[in-house]
Amino acid sequence: MTDRLKKLLVAVLFAASASYAGSNDYIYDSSSLVAIEGGFTSMEVKNPSNLVTKDDFGTVGLKIGAQTRNVRMFVSFRNGFIDDDNYNYDYFYMYGAELQYLFNFSTSANFFIGASAGRISLRFDDATLNQRDYATNYTGGDLGFNIHMNENFDFELGARFINLLDSEHTLSGVKYTFDDITMGYMSIIFKYQMD
Repeated sequence: MTDRLKKLLVAVLFAASASYAGSNDYIYDSSSLVAIEGGFTSMEVKNPSNLVTKDDFGTVGLKIGAQTRNVRMFVSFRNGFIDDDNYNYDYFYMYGAELQYLFNFSTSANFFIGASAGRISLRFDDATLNQRDYATNYTGGDLGFNIHMNENFDFELGARFINLLDSEHTLSGVKYTFDDITMGYMSIIFKYQMD
């Protein structure tokens, strides 16, 4: 008798949940994201004479991602514009992914903290005018504020800290060392719903 009641109860719960799910007007709190980012980047380079130079340059990037109420993820690409007296850089590229947790302390803004990983690739001429191609993986973290301008646009202001996993580049016995990278940036984020 109790087995029949259990089976009947399970059958009724399944039918009720399917009926409820069909009539539920729940709206998922998620958005697709496209963002344009501009920033200021600082990187230290140590040459073979142990002289450390600081390279400061601008970056511009594109980020594509998605977010729920508390989590946001981006796939990103950044291009650095380095006008440097010490080295002649041909290019500086960063591409990777960021995962961020959003602290929603207000309806008009939130605070975020996150982790990132990716790859950096650059080319420069050293002091002896040898062209050097350098690429390495990176890990990092970021934090900042996200201000909701309206339903479709956010303004993001943040800082990113990048740890280069292989910071040394040696060519013909001459070694250059790249220090960790610090970035300050701002983004305009377009939010939209995908059906």
